[in-house]
Amino acid sequence: MPDLAFDLRYLRFVVLVAEHGSFRAAAESQNLSQSTVSRRVQILEHRLGVTLFERSPHGVQLTALGKRFIQSATVGADYLRQAIVDARMALHGQVGELRIGVLTSLAGGFLPDLLQRYRVAYPAVKLRIGEISCYELDAALLSKEIDVAFAIGEPNIRGCVAARLWSERIVVALPTGHRLAEASNVDWRDLRNEKYLVPASPQGADMETFLLRSLPEDCLLPDVEFHGVGRDSLLGMVARGFGVFVSLESLVGSGHENLSFVPVGSDTDKVSLFGAWRKENGNSAVKVFTDFAIAYSHDRGEI
Repeated sequence: MPDLAFDLRYLRFVVLVAEHGSFRAAAESQNLSQSTVSRRVQILEHRLGVTLFERSPHGVQLTALGKRFIQSATVGADYLRQAIVDARMALHGQVGELRIGVLTSLAGGFLPDLLQRYRVAYPAVKLRIGEISCYELDAALLSKEIDVAFAIGEPNIRGCVAARLWSERIVVALPTGHRLAEASNVDWRDLRNEKYLVPASPQGADMETFLLRSLPEDCLLPDVEFHGVGRDSLLGMVARGFGVFVSLESLVGSGHENLSFVPVGSDTDKVSLFGAWRKENGNSAVKVFTDFAIAYSHDRGEI
């Protein structure tokens, strides 16, 4: 069987001779001797076991087999060159796939802006995004189910790196007729008697844990009510007086009728959000992405 790695080095001489119609002209185009070009073509012919050129005192022309070989080999060489380019791009994190786990909303704010900018800068990297809970975070990263996670608070995961990237205020969704709907901000104590609506999902369990940490110690345990519906349905229930809904400010957008979103705490009361990824990571796109995220955070004045 021919040594393809060897033969591909000689393919360009066959192409040059075919283009110029003579060994002499092909050699002059490369500042080589005619004998060098002729010898390399002969070596390739010998290894392939076919005659590629008909030789005459007036020049050379491809044989029928030579034409067929050129057509097939150049296509293969183009694929090989593209494979080499793709491999180099993958090595530098410019192509591939990035699996991202999020514990926060993509409705607006820092994270969707970051992902949009990264996608424009690195269009050949496919982003796979899924929601996870804080209970799933450690296992998802360590099992390599995801490459990068975005979480509320600093994750402390063995073998992983975490970087603070941005911060947000907490808001509470209230029906417009609520006694606190017109307030510029509210304190957690103002909400101690409210019924909190949360989704019946791992993310809902995260929210319950957050509420338990946030309410002052002298307040009663929060009245939490779980519902097997999504965020939009829960907000619809809030608008109809079923309870209140707590979230990050990035959730707030347009199209929410009969609702008021009121910040909880003072202007400086914010929660920090972090990116986390494995220290040892075979995916070159991870370092490029995390460096991009940190630089974008700096540009926005978040850190």
